Amino acid sequence: MKADPGDQSLFCGTSNALVKRFLSPAVFNRLCRLKTDTGFTLARAIRSGQKNADSSIGIYAGDAQCYTLFKEIFEPVITAYHQITAPACHTRNLAFVDLFDLDPDRDFILSARVRVARNLDAMAFTPHINRQDRQMVEKQILDALHSLSAPLKGCYHPMEKMDPGQIRDQAHTGKAFIPGDRFQEDAGINRDFPLSRGVYTSEDKTFMVWINEEDHLRIICLEKTGDLGRVFNKLVQALDCLGKALVFASDPCLGYLNACPTNIGTAMRAGVHIRLPKLEKHPGELEKTAQAHGLQIRGTFGEKTRVTGSVFDISNRRRLGVCETRIIQDLYTGIAALMEKEKKL
Repeated sequence: MKADPGDQSLFCGTSNALVKRFLSPAVFNRLCRLKTDTGFTLARAIRSGQKNADSSIGIYAGDAQCYTLFKEIFEPVITAYHQITAPACHTRNLAFVDLFDLDPDRDFILSARVRVARNLDAMAFTPHINRQDRQMVEKQILDALHSLSAPLKGCYHPMEKMDPGQIRDQAHTGKAFIPGDRFQEDAGINRDFPLSRGVYTSEDKTFMVWINEEDHLRIICLEKTGDLGRVFNKLVQALDCLGKALVFASDPCLGYLNACPTNIGTAMRAGVHIRLPKLEKHPGELEKTAQAHGLQIRGTFGEKTRVTGSVFDISNRRRLGVCETRIIQDLYTGIAALMEKEKKL
């Protein structure tokens, strides 16, 4: 595949994908013949963005090498999305924090959740991995998980033994996840679903690991409380244990590497579901306070969903160039500020 330097039709005219801004035909022609060691190409990387005009980013990595081999396009996309002005610089600080429960009476916060994404080093990522390697990834992760002790000890729920109806039902209980959306479908992430996919859950259901979803691992800690410190500290414990058995794909500057370039660096999203009926009527004040603390406001059920019952999903905006403890501390002070404003209105 080769683009005519005078042709601007790599993406359809209505596409708003971020990659479209930087991927000129000249850049494409310089990179289109390159292949990573696993055989991934630039054409494969941008396929989802080409097929979906409403794609926000439009590019996926098929393995860790994509970030260096196709740096000419990945670097400007990362710089623009993560809003960094200097070269990317990952900082890491996964240490226990001492934070009080923000809402012990449960007047505002319904739940707290912290998750990170990880991929195994030297393995193709989900847009490109083959069946045999996906099975190997599952086995390596399970070997590590089965060595965990309480309170992380639990059991694995393999999804390949479930039919589509059972998967939908079990997704509501946290024991399964549904296939990715059309963006992930066109990126190749849903291939062979649900083969070698599953969810590991702790006995108390506050710790879980999704295997072979958008990335090899999605590690999640959650509670129906406002105790961000306890949730984060459980994640720190889990990552410390898993890191002794698994080697994760990473880069000194970009941090942890994942299929989507929006989800690199700490690859961490920490957030709460919080009910703010008064601030809902003052969206400007809500947004101003959230931005002041580096937070992102989403609908009740995540990105591109509506707010139901005045419940917002509020989480960190930054993942690259900021360490994990700073993220959780900024979330903590930001949520405290929002609760104070809600009380005063």
